Amino acid sequence: MEEYAYQPNTAAIVESFDTVRDLPAREIPEGATGVGPVDWPAEAPGLRTALREFYARCDEVAVDVFRAIASVCCMTEMDTARTSFERVRTETAESVAAEGGADDERADRAAGEELARFFLRSFGPTSHCSMRAMRYPGTDSDEFKAHAGVLRDGSFRAGKRGRTPPPPRRSKGGNGLSVEAVGISEHTDFECFTLLHQTAPGLELKDLAGNWRVADVYRDQSKFTIIIADMMERWTNGWLRATPHRVGLAAHERLSLVRFNGLDPDASVAPLLRFTGAGPSASSGDTGSSDSRGWVKGAKYKPVTQGEHMAESVTRAAANLEQMLDRYPKTVLTPIPRRFAQVLLVNCEDEEIALILHADGEFEGLYTGLITEVCGDETPQQAALRGGLCPLRELLGIPTGTADDSMHLAERAKLRFTGWKDVPVIEHEFTVSVDRTSMNTVKNKFSSARQTQRNHPEMDIFRWDEIPYEAMPADDRHWYPEVLDIVREAKQEANATTNGFIRFGVCPRKPRREKRWAVERKLVVGSFEFDDEEGLARHETETIWTDGFMNDVYGDSRDHEAYGEDT
Repeated sequence: MEEYAYQPNTAAIVESFDTVRDLPAREIPEGATGVGPVDWPAEAPGLRTALREFYARCDEVAVDVFRAIASVCCMTEMDTARTSFERVRTETAESVAAEGGADDERADRAAGEELARFFLRSFGPTSHCSMRAMRYPGTDSDEFKAHAGVLRDGSFRAGKRGRTPPPPRRSKGGNGLSVEAVGISEHTDFECFTLLHQTAPGLELKDLAGNWRVADVYRDQSKFTIIIADMMERWTNGWLRATPHRVGLAAHERLSLVRFNGLDPDASVAPLLRFTGAGPSASSGDTGSSDSRGWVKGAKYKPVTQGEHMAESVTRAAANLEQMLDRYPKTVLTPIPRRFAQVLLVNCEDEEIALILHADGEFEGLYTGLITEVCGDETPQQAALRGGLCPLRELLGIPTGTADDSMHLAERAKLRFTGWKDVPVIEHEFTVSVDRTSMNTVKNKFSSARQTQRNHPEMDIFRWDEIPYEAMPADDRHWYPEVLDIVREAKQEANATTNGFIRFGVCPRKPRREKRWAVERKLVVGSFEFDDEEGLARHETETIWTDGFMNDVYGDSRDHEAYGEDT
């Protein structure tokens, strides 16, 4: 019920996992939006691998679809008058035709290839290409009734041609308007086209005559529905129409996998001259859009960038959602969690850990690791580097950014907290492995700083089996032992090999190293709930194998090596 409302007063009953192109932060150009790194759910092992592979295949298919659309746009056999398409021929094609060596088919092919190259110039690693794995609960389920039981069901019944609405369930505000429960309300997509697969009926497409057509279902087949979207309509000046579509309610559960295929955020899209009738015919320069920000003669749409159109469309849908809160079963949307990264300094050889004793602040009088809040677009790994690993390197005299195999940063736990802050909190726990000499050096540096800075924290070193949990946050005693078990197992496995620590080129495709790869992917996941008195009311932890890690483990290009993805 927190999906954007594409039509006013409609509540989408759907849950989804949304992802984008999963790029390490260091590979993202400045100012780029709509790309990774992705915070993969660790609790769903295999999801990262499967969706990344599927995403890559979608890239390949998208290129083919762009080329197919360009070819269709340049066919002279379409219903449109033949003369209107003479203008799409390129200079090369006309030159060949003048020599008597080309027919219409070859000319069409040449024009299509040129148009495809134009489309693909704005399609690349930073393009708006999000992907959604969606689930629509059946209306007969307790889950649906719990979320939408007070809303009016104004939707059609998915997969049926009859549109007799069921008895209404209404939720009214002071303005008397009711909110209607739907799967997703009618809308067009904001990019160029969409690839969609569904497991059950639900999707409906509106044809040019205004009739709704039930989309086919290819449950166990590699067949997808292709939906033309806004930017392609703009490019073709309405010759290709963005297809309005919606998802209705149904008694059955429905799953859907959707990949949106857009352009680079700064790609400006205006009607191509070949579709407006403006400009000389068959000029290669006519492939492009007008450079001006005004109207082009014969154009139905003004120029707009992909980023501008996305922002405008999303803002409008978000506003529709916010305006309904007074008539929703909920009055506020789920807040965005705050994120923290904590770095634990461990000595694997002697099984020791260095902890910070806070002199003031929230953790005054308690021991913790180095805790840093994740800021802005920063990843948890970047926060761990900024607030943990980099300061430790500085204390040890290691220049920032220098690759140093003696300090291995690894994510070991991902924990969710409620009741700690005013919003939910997700904390990522990392370990840094050092030897005894380095650990004592850091401790002495802390002690020296405390002599001149009264509120500077102290550092103490403990054996793993003597950690003072009574002087630590209440949740620590439940997940520290599991994290240290992972560290211990990783160290034992490293000692049993000739290749050193797990950071070296671990690859699941090499059977003799498969176990080491699995160890590196162990992660503790857990949830902790604090009561009003800040006491720990409930907790649950589990150690799992997962591929659900974000990129940028080190922040220095070695993340693929760390998690077995080097080739």
